[in-house]
Amino acid sequence: FVKNLENVQGDEHDVILFSIGYGPDKDGKVSMNFGPLNNEGGERRLNVAVSRARHEMLVYSTLKSSQVDLRRSKARGVEGLKHFLEYAETQSLATVPGNQSQHSDSTLARIIADRLRSHGYVVTTGVGRSQFKVDIAVSLPEHPDVYRLGILLDGEAYRNTQTTRDREIVQPSVLNGLKWNVMRVWSIDWFNNPQRVIDRIIEQINTEPEPEPEPQTQNTAFEISNSDIEERPSQASSYNACTMSESQAIAMTDRGLMTHIINTEQPIQFTLLCKRIASLRGMTRVTPKMKNDLLPRVKHMFFTQPDRNDLTVWMTEQVAMEYTGYRCDDVRDITEIPLCEVKNVILESVEEQVALPCDNLTLIATKKLGFTRRGNNLDTALNEAVMQLKEEGRIEEVDGKLRIQN
Repeated sequence: FVKNLENVQGDEHDVILFSIGYGPDKDGKVSMNFGPLNNEGGERRLNVAVSRARHEMLVYSTLKSSQVDLRRSKARGVEGLKHFLEYAETQSLATVPGNQSQHSDSTLARIIADRLRSHGYVVTTGVGRSQFKVDIAVSLPEHPDVYRLGILLDGEAYRNTQTTRDREIVQPSVLNGLKWNVMRVWSIDWFNNPQRVIDRIIEQINTEPEPEPEPQTQNTAFEISNSDIEERPSQASSYNACTMSESQAIAMTDRGLMTHIINTEQPIQFTLLCKRIASLRGMTRVTPKMKNDLLPRVKHMFFTQPDRNDLTVWMTEQVAMEYTGYRCDDVRDITEIPLCEVKNVILESVEEQVALPCDNLTLIATKKLGFTRRGNNLDTALNEAVMQLKEEGRIEEVDGKLRIQN
């Protein structure tokens, strides 16, 4: 087969010929614009591209790894492309940078932990099963399996968090939602006056109310981070848009073309279905007449569900009833994403985090869907999904936090 990246997921062969479509311009300069690889989650697209061969991959590229300047891009997809090209050129894996910083982070955490242990506290470092971890977790001797305080340092993980909102609001708020007491320790404060920092930590421990033993045992360690949202979505898949030549699309009947598109992209909004038909057939826009002609035929031939000011279209009702996933992509606008996908990502986020304030929940869902920022349309869709899930009795709000309804 010959396929582009958007349509190759799920296919594999013994040998793959892989062409890199980027390179220097006529002056030898590289723009560092690698399309979807520059976007959040771009590393997932790269992973799809480089994992299609069972035994051997031959890489064709005018772009060399040395031409990818990571000082000009912090995107993980771009970093992955550089290391992939380096491996293709040298057959050796690149060493992971940042070990020295990570060692410094763990050293500071260990020093603070030892000082707190000398005061009789039970202390654990590096708590969590994701890349974002609570640097230091403090327990009282009488409840060693219950975390009293979580301490976050300003180390490598802090610097790698992409936005100030994520660092200063989202991560601490998620911990607070899980009944953690959280404080920050700045390394400059420690180096200036270590004893003052220890005194402040002890004061924080002693002034916070006694936690109940149940909510935060060491087996329920914190598990939310931006990297988790990108790397371990249990129901997520990439959005695969239907592609074919214009001549093929024109030669097909309306029914045949609609069936092919819906079978490839379901669930799909009726408006997006019309756009896809027009695009594949070389039409510049969707006319009202086209929509009026197609709407009754779509309702007759396929299963449809009302969805905001549109319809969600499926091949059959059974497929619709069994669907529990969602697609993350940078192709569709939020108005083109069926509400069932938005509801599924909300449910997954709540299930992962046990209980979350609504604002934190919608921020996590935003990232899972592949959006880098929130707007009115996105907030409206997310809030409508939350409202419908409440009305259906699938989630509930308790003390300002959303959770799966028992």
